[in-house]
Amino acid sequence: MGRGKEPELPTSNPVEAKKYRDESAGHVKNGNYDRALAALNKAIELAPEEKAAYVARSQCYLLLGEPKPALMDAEAALKLDPKHAKALLRKAEALYYCGEFEMSLVHYHRGLRTRPDLYEFRLGVQKAQEAIENTIGAVKPVKKVSKAKRPASKASRPALGQLMSDKIYLENLIKNPDLAIADKKNDVVVKQAEEAIRFLENREEFWRQQQTAS
Repeated sequence: MGRGKEPELPTSNPVEAKKYRDESAGHVKNGNYDRALAALNKAIELAPEEKAAYVARSQCYLLLGEPKPALMDAEAALKLDPKHAKALLRKAEALYYCGEFEMSLVHYHRGLRTRPDLYEFRLGVQKAQEAIENTIGAVKPVKKVSKAKRPASKASRPALGQLMSDKIYLENLIKNPDLAIADKKNDVVVKQAEEAIRFLENREEFWRQQQTAS
């Protein structure tokens, strides 16, 4: 007796999936978020490797006031593309609406470094900073130990421009005593804030060299 035919595995159908994504965009525009969500569920079922559908569904969940599944979809998109700007934005927004303001700030900064041209990241940085200040109190300015330690402080302001305020804020944030609690989440915030500061310092040095050369 011959063996029975093995069941065929479902194949990806990105063309059909895009039709559902387009349909969902129309529903979002008209404020029909439940219908948009249903269309995106079909799109992901048809093409589970398409990051655009996860990003769109993450936004849809946020519009429905459900930040936790929005966060899961943003993370699914980032697994497919760790530097996807819109996925970073959705993750930062989901963390913000979950009340994870420090982690939200870190991801808004990460997105700003990836796509400094997207104004949503700068707006996100501002609102996350305000939320942190409302939660743990305004970040107190750090007293300068010695002027000789940072002789180029005046030169760094034009070099970094608007990003200088972000650098100062992050430096003050990690020195805030209310953040110095034995908490794994705070450890992650501090480490990633330090990473962002190092990035800004490297950029500052590069711009200063460019200014000197010109």
